[in-house]
Amino acid sequence: MERKSCQIARETKDKNYDGKFYFGVKTTGIFCRPSCPAPLAKEENVVYFDTVFEAINDGFRPCLRCRPDLQVEYAVQNIDGSLLVNDALKLIYEGFLFEHSIKDLAETLYISDRQLRKLFVEHIGVSPVKVAKFHKALFARKLLQNSDLSITRVATASGFGSIRQFNQVFQEVFGRTPTMARRGVDLVDEAEGPRLFLPYHPPFDFAGMLSFFRARAIAGIELIDEKSYRRTFRIVEMEGILSITDCPEASALEVQVASEDIRVLMAIYGRVRRMFDLDVNLQAISDRLGKDETLQRGMKDGVPPRLPVAFDPFEHTIRAVLGQQITVKAATTLAGRLAARAGMKTVGYPEGLDYFFPRPEELTGLALDGLGITNTRQQTVKNVAVALLDGVFHLRSNQSLDQFRKEFSSVKGIGEWTVQYVAMRGLGMVNSFPAKDLGIIKALMTGQEKPKEKEILKRAELWSPYRAYAAICLWNSNMKSQGE
Repeated sequence: MERKSCQIARETKDKNYDGKFYFGVKTTGIFCRPSCPAPLAKEENVVYFDTVFEAINDGFRPCLRCRPDLQVEYAVQNIDGSLLVNDALKLIYEGFLFEHSIKDLAETLYISDRQLRKLFVEHIGVSPVKVAKFHKALFARKLLQNSDLSITRVATASGFGSIRQFNQVFQEVFGRTPTMARRGVDLVDEAEGPRLFLPYHPPFDFAGMLSFFRARAIAGIELIDEKSYRRTFRIVEMEGILSITDCPEASALEVQVASEDIRVLMAIYGRVRRMFDLDVNLQAISDRLGKDETLQRGMKDGVPPRLPVAFDPFEHTIRAVLGQQITVKAATTLAGRLAARAGMKTVGYPEGLDYFFPRPEELTGLALDGLGITNTRQQTVKNVAVALLDGVFHLRSNQSLDQFRKEFSSVKGIGEWTVQYVAMRGLGMVNSFPAKDLGIIKALMTGQEKPKEKEILKRAELWSPYRAYAAICLWNSNMKSQGE
C-alpha cells in the first residue's frame, strides 16, 4: 500500500485495514494495527510495515491495547508476493522447524535454501530463521495468555531449547518477561493434560460442526457427543489424545491435550484452528453465496457454515476411498474395521479411544479381506498408501488444487469425486467442489430431473472462490443425501 493510503486508514482508525499493514511509532517503539484506539501519533513519527515480523525485526514491540500479535496467522493472507512464502509460513506455523532445518523447509517447497531466504527478505523483509524465532515467541505469548501451562512448559511447547533462550527471545520481542506477560491465568493440575484456548469470531455453530463430524466418526479413533470431540493422534513421533469443547462465554474452543511430548501443541493448535475453520471470513463468503436461494436453505440464520476439515489428511483420504459410491454410514463402518484390523492399539487411554489410525507404511502390507471392502477398493487403498510414500502425490495444503488434482488422479482407482472431496475436507481447499457427489446432485434437482455434471459445474462458477462452502450448504439443505 502507498504511504498516503496507510496514513488515511491509520488516522481514521479503519478496521477494514487491520492485518493489511501495521505501523510503528518511533517515539514509543510500539507497533499497532490501523484501528488502534491509542491517541494518534504524528505522521513524521510513524513507519509502516507489511507484516508483524518486519515490525518486530525492526525492534518494535506489539501494542498492549490493539494486540497486533494475536492473530499473526492472518499474515499469510496479506503478503503481496510469492505463494512460496505463503506456503513456508503455513509450515512454520505448524511447527515444521521443530524437527527440520531451513534446508528441509526449502526442499519441501522444491527450492534451494538460498532462494527461500531471498524470497523471505524480498516479501517480508525478514529471513526465515528470524521469522521462526519470532513466531515461537508469538506462540508462547498465546500459550501464556490462553492456556494453563507453567512457564517452563510454555517454553518447551513453543520450541525453545532452554528457559534462558526463551526469556531472552521473549524479552527481545515483547520488552517484558514471560512472567509479566501472564495475565492471571489460573494454573491447574495438568494430570489430564494442558489446556489451550483458541479464540474465534462469533457466530460459531459448534453443535452443527460436531454433528457433521459425529456422522463420520471412526470407531476406536474418535469419540464425539453433543458437547465434545475427542480423538487419538500421532503427529511425527508424538502421540496422544485431545478433547475439544466450546466456551461460548469466552468465544473460544477449549482444547485439552494429553501427550508425553508437549511440543505437539503447536501442531495441534494449527490443526484444530483449520479443523473448525476458525480463521474464516464469514462475511466475505456470505457476500458471495448469500443471494442464492438454494444455498440459503443450508445456512443458519443467514450465516454460511464453516468448512469442517479433517484433523488428519491421510486418515481422511483413506476414508474417502472407502466411501466411494457408498453411504456415509457404510464408509464410517469400514474405516472403523480397517483401524481395528491394523491394530495400532493405545495403552491406558479412555474406553473407545482404542487405536491410532494406521500410517501409509502400516497399510501397504495389511490384509483387508473379510472387512466388507470390495477387492477393487482394497487395491485402491494400497495404491494410495504406496503412491504417497513414493511421492506421487502429497497431502499438503500449500499446493494448488490443479497440482493436487493432477497428481492424485494419477493413482489407479482415484476419480474426480475423491480428488475434490479430499481436497475439500482433507486439505481445506476452499474452491474445491465434488460435483459428482450424490448429495449435491440431489440438492440441485428440480422435480425428478437430476442435473448433469456440466450444469452443476456451470452453476458452481457463481460460487467461486468459495465452492467448498457452497457444497456444505447443499449438504445441509439435503441432510438425507445418500452420498458424502
